[in-house]
Amino acid sequence: MSPETPALPSGVPNCLKKRQLLNEKMLSSALCLDYGLKFLELGWREDALEFFQKGEVTEELEKLKAYSLETGDAFLLARIGKQEPEVWRQLADRALSLGKLHFARRAFEVAGDADKTAMVAGLIAGQARTSDEAVDN
Repeated sequence: MSPETPALPSGVPNCLKKRQLLNEKMLSSALCLDYGLKFLELGWREDALEFFQKGEVTEELEKLKAYSLETGDAFLLARIGKQEPEVWRQLADRALSLGKLHFARRAFEVAGDADKTAMVAGLIAGQARTSDEAVDN
C-alpha cells in the first residue's frame, strides 16, 4: 500500500492547474502574487518563483534573491535570472561558509573566478577521498 498524497491547502493549484495558469497569455500580476505567496507559505520557493516571474513581481523576486544569497542557494539564484559576477561571488562566499561546496564551486565558476573554483573543487575532491578511505577501513 502506498501512502496517500496529502491534499494541497485551499487555493493552491495542483501541478496540472499550475501548468495551465503559467501557460496563460494574460495572467494578472495580482493573481501571480497571490499564487506565489501561497507556494511560498508552503516553502515551495521554485513554484513561487515561477509565478513571481510570470507576474513580474519584482519585490518578491528580490526577496527570493536575498534568500538565495543568505542560504547559499546557487540553483535558486540561477533560476531567478542573470546576475552580476559580484552577486555570484557573494553567494559563493556564503555557500562556502555554510559548507555547501558544490553550490560554492558553481557560483565561483559563474562569477568567472577560476582560482576559487579550483580551490573549492579541491575541497570537494578531498572530501570524496576522505569518504572513500573511511569506507575502505
